Amino acid sequence: MLPTTHRLHKQTEIKSLIQTGQTFFLPEFIFKFAKNQEPATKIGFVVSTKVDKSAVTRNKLQRQMREAINSFLDDIKPGFSVLIIAKKKALDLDFATIVKQFKFAATKIKIYEGK
Repeated sequence: MLPTTHRLHKQTEIKSLIQTGQTFFLPEFIFKFAKNQEPATKIGFVVSTKVDKSAVTRNKLQRQMREAINSFLDDIKPGFSVLIIAKKKALDLDFATIVKQFKFAATKIKIYEGK
């Protein structure tokens, strides 16, 4: 579970991020990101019914995504809002690959300070 300070959960924040944020595409995920005025980076996750009709499958993927970000949360720069949207191909990934994909994307959008 992400700490409360790192959660992007207000509907107004999510809508403004979708409309005005920059986008980074991977085959399995879409990253919407923008700078914010917060002292911590806020991260949100979206797994729609287009990915899978089963709520159990969607929730499992969302838990894996949350834990993947949580594994390197200390290395993420503060002051950003990030929304991670899963695509159907994300269901085929195992946890280690999800972590690798997230670190790659975080490096490309310049919010990751780790190795």
